[in-house]
Amino acid sequence: MNLHRRFALSSVVAMALVAAPLALRAQTTFYDFGQLLSGSGAPETPSFASLSATVSGDDVMFTLDAHGLDLFDGTQPFLGALAIDGDGVGTIADVSGGASVKMVNGGGPGGGWAFRFSFIGKNKDRLVDDETVSWTWVGGAGHFFGVAAHVQGIAYGETTSAWYEVVTTPPGLDTVSY
Repeated sequence: MNLHRRFALSSVVAMALVAAPLALRAQTTFYDFGQLLSGSGAPETPSFASLSATVSGDDVMFTLDAHGLDLFDGTQPFLGALAIDGDGVGTIADVSGGASVKMVNGGGPGGGWAFRFSFIGKNKDRLVDDETVSWTWVGGAGHFFGVAAHVQGIAYGETTSAWYEVVTTPPGLDTVSY
């Protein structure tokens, strides 16, 4: 084989090796919370948390960042759970950060949500302002269609908790592939 042909073949093989992982790349979507679903008297559209969801193969890696919970009235507002509209399949793995994460049945605003990721652990551990928690939902890719956050520890008359629906960040900023 002549030198030019060998170089061309080597270049094609090298490009194929580089391109193969790109087909398997992960996609991250960023969300904010702010559309009040339930909780009479609570602020209508506060900005208090952001969520990133990275789909990689069959799994979803979440990172939830609590910020701005101090804008709520109450003794110590916290994020108690994320209600998931979808299928309660899979398991939780690789939890790190300021709270525990476990899958629990049902709940959510109006009760029509499949399950929740609960952040309330032993000794009343919970996700409070300026804390972040990350976890992997093993087998969860393609199994969720909506997300709502449960803000608890608030005080608006008789309202001590509120549910807020996720809203996707503005177009052009909502997905990142790598």
